[in-house]
Amino acid sequence: MNIQERRNKDGKITSYRIRVFDHRDTDTGKQVFKNLSVKYDNSKSESWNRKNAEKQAAIFEKGVEEQTVCDSRITFAEYAEYVIKSKEQSCITSSTAYNYRGKLQKLKPVIGHIQLKDLMPKVLNNAYSELINAGTSKSYVHGLHGFIRNVMEVAYKEGVLPRNYADAAMPPKRNKNTVVALTEDELNAFYKALFSDKSYYVYQVIFSLLLATGCRIGELCALSWSDIDFDEKCIHIHRHFVLDKAGRHVEDGCKTTAGERFLYMDDGIMEMSSEYREKYLH
Repeated sequence: MNIQERRNKDGKITSYRIRVFDHRDTDTGKQVFKNLSVKYDNSKSESWNRKNAEKQAAIFEKGVEEQTVCDSRITFAEYAEYVIKSKEQSCITSSTAYNYRGKLQKLKPVIGHIQLKDLMPKVLNNAYSELINAGTSKSYVHGLHGFIRNVMEVAYKEGVLPRNYADAAMPPKRNKNTVVALTEDELNAFYKALFSDKSYYVYQVIFSLLLATGCRIGELCALSWSDIDFDEKCIHIHRHFVLDKAGRHVEDGCKTTAGERFLYMDDGIMEMSSEYREKYLH
């Protein structure tokens, strides 16, 4: 491992370049190194900066040995894909990975080509402004910031970055949408329109179940007849309908860890479900 000071024309240290041996190329026999740049903090002493560089170098060297880090010259798009693949193998669902890749596609034209080490707060703030000016909602940009922050947090923990630059960025505030519940009169009017025509039968069942259970649409669409206990008048919510790179399908588990639940229904809902089951099976 080698730590080299980088100085400007005035002789002042601007950063430290850390070079770590990775492997020897099997074709050429040449040594292959990975590099990390640690920016000099002018608010701290030279001694502190040197110790910080040595600390980051040790973390980086360990990461190289364990094959968990990438060259600091890697772009945001390249590293983000690496993070998604890593999380996909360990802690996120396929639908979450699909969502992450959608965010990455949105970000590629703006910051995808920029090296991670150059994604300073000002660069990120300019990117957020560019997205908003192009018509992207503030709420969605706020979500993109969350994704960027997650990616850069992994880079920080793996020693690719000296800190998470996204922590100092200023994303737009998420728009707060006030949830307005239906009044009793509105609910009665809705039911009156819903049950005014027999051709709406399927929708009558769907909306009645949604309103009675309070479950998500994806959870309702994932129900099978084995999830409904007609004797105990109970519905078991434990799967959800998702859209990911594999298409539309049902996955075990709910959106949150506390999402699996048993819901006990009144006679009216169970009778409607039983009638629908008879029509469905015949």
